[in-house]
Amino acid sequence: MSPFIPVFVMLPLISFLLGLVIPAKKEKIIFWTSAVPVLMHLAFYVIFSIYWIMDGSPDLHCKGPILYKTKDSEFSIDFFYDKYSGIYLLVSAILTYLVLVFSRYYMHREKGYKRFFNNIMFFYTGLCVILFAGNLETLFIGWEIIGITSFFLIGFYRDRYLPVKNALKVVSLYRIADVLLLLGIWLCHHYFSRSISFFEINEQHRNGTALISDPAHAIIIPLIFVAIAMVKSAQFPFSFWLPRALEGPTTSSAIFYGSLSSHIGVFLLVRSFPLWDQEIWIRVLVILIGLVTSMVATLIARVQSSVKTQIAYSSIAQIGLMFIEVALGLHYLALFHFAGNAFLRTYQILVSPSVLNYLIHDQFFNYIPRQHEIDNSFWGRLKKAIYILSIREWNMDYFAYKWLWQPLKKAGGIFQFLSFRILTVLFIPVFLTGIILAYNQENIPHSVIGILPLFMISISLVLILKVFAFRGSAIQAWILTFLSQLFISLAIAFNEEFDFAQVYLYLSGILISAALGYFCLSWLKKQGEHIALNKFHGHSYEHPRLTLAFMLAILGLAGFPITPTFIGEDILLGHVHENQYLLTFLIALCLIMDGLVAFRIYSRIFLGPHEKGYHEVAYRSS
Repeated sequence: MSPFIPVFVMLPLISFLLGLVIPAKKEKIIFWTSAVPVLMHLAFYVIFSIYWIMDGSPDLHCKGPILYKTKDSEFSIDFFYDKYSGIYLLVSAILTYLVLVFSRYYMHREKGYKRFFNNIMFFYTGLCVILFAGNLETLFIGWEIIGITSFFLIGFYRDRYLPVKNALKVVSLYRIADVLLLLGIWLCHHYFSRSISFFEINEQHRNGTALISDPAHAIIIPLIFVAIAMVKSAQFPFSFWLPRALEGPTTSSAIFYGSLSSHIGVFLLVRSFPLWDQEIWIRVLVILIGLVTSMVATLIARVQSSVKTQIAYSSIAQIGLMFIEVALGLHYLALFHFAGNAFLRTYQILVSPSVLNYLIHDQFFNYIPRQHEIDNSFWGRLKKAIYILSIREWNMDYFAYKWLWQPLKKAGGIFQFLSFRILTVLFIPVFLTGIILAYNQENIPHSVIGILPLFMISISLVLILKVFAFRGSAIQAWILTFLSQLFISLAIAFNEEFDFAQVYLYLSGILISAALGYFCLSWLKKQGEHIALNKFHGHSYEHPRLTLAFMLAILGLAGFPITPTFIGEDILLGHVHENQYLLTFLIALCLIMDGLVAFRIYSRIFLGPHEKGYHEVAYRSS
């Protein structure tokens, strides 16, 4: 039965590719091209499940194509199917089909009708890749697809300020989770000396074999996966992003943040559970995270005035309980809980506009003001303090900005005195010299070679910090981001002697993406358009094809699957030693910020209200 597993991934992918070539005005064809494959997917799953159950419900493993192979490493697409995949897929297929049917009429005559359905099918493809991933590399592909589609659907109304702003806010946290997952893959490669599959992990776990015997790895690897799950499932203190992600259409909010995408963190915990099953402190930590999140999210949900925010925090509270269930080993209860919560939240978000309309009318005709009582006792003051704190969502958004992004902006402000000309004059000769030294490492003292990786990655960090706080020309910011990526590759090249073909693979994706992005920005400038990063310009109004081209450029620069950049990132990280903590941290920071800067340039130039007065301008808040 294993050879049939790739069909579950190929069917939605084919539907997505077909949707790209259908004219935007053919709404009926666009809908059926999306809905029929999902219905076929569900029917194929039912038939497959019957035969699978009759066969004894074994775990199925299917070895996919090898994308890149060296004597030291292998990058392959593997598929895996078990009971957890089946339950998640059943819920996902039913909800996706229902939301597609609802969206057919809800999105009727919307300007981005085709774009919406293409994004939903791309999301469903990424979800299937995650559910059927046989190893961490394959799971990362689906993880990235879901992150990208989240950005596009949150910012679906790209002529408005707030959706674009919140899309950037969400993708900022997603980028942290993406790089953490890369680091988790890197650590697993070092510990297991290969790409271990989920099938092997489950088999060893059933046999009672400890998967990680080294005490340090037994703590660090599980902590990374727990942190990733916290960000992806909006657990405290990262809960604030989920309500802000509801800026997109109601139907996409229902399927993304009400039901499926927000529960992927729980699925990751279930998949990685064998790695931390015997670590009691990790299990206690997950229980505490779930408990604190459930309590805080419940308090916030009870006092919010927005119905979508109430639903979002209610869902976060339930996901916190799922974290507790997974940590206690009650996986089937967590899956049952997931199914119930997913169906309930999807229904609530879909009917929320109608319910809100009814409640507003009811309040208008039957409003009775509450009788306020002043309670100055200790418990009364404590109750009011919790109320105010919950209204402000426990200041999670403020603290994230203060402790995550503001320090980086301040650090970038330090380097603003370095002009674009000074940076290029200083660092391009350094890079060329670095290339010469990299090819002649045998002639350089080992003491010097040991310093060069940190030196090169420090230059990369200076460049990207400069761009992060930069508000000038987008072309200059794009070039500096490209230079930052070059120095990352050079830092790893000095770290260990290996085949330079791996660096070329990484650079091929960077060079193509950088050239495409530079062409798009230069063409805009020649047309007399403004391309400064001091505000949103909304050029997607008049240049939709150029917007698409630049979007492809940022995906390549940020290492989107399955670009050469993505494969190169995974392979090059394998040449960073696990005891090089500072180098690892700086590379991870540079990769996070490179992606953020690329999305920021795209958003500021092509999204938001159009700067020209003869275009319709949406309100600042949606």
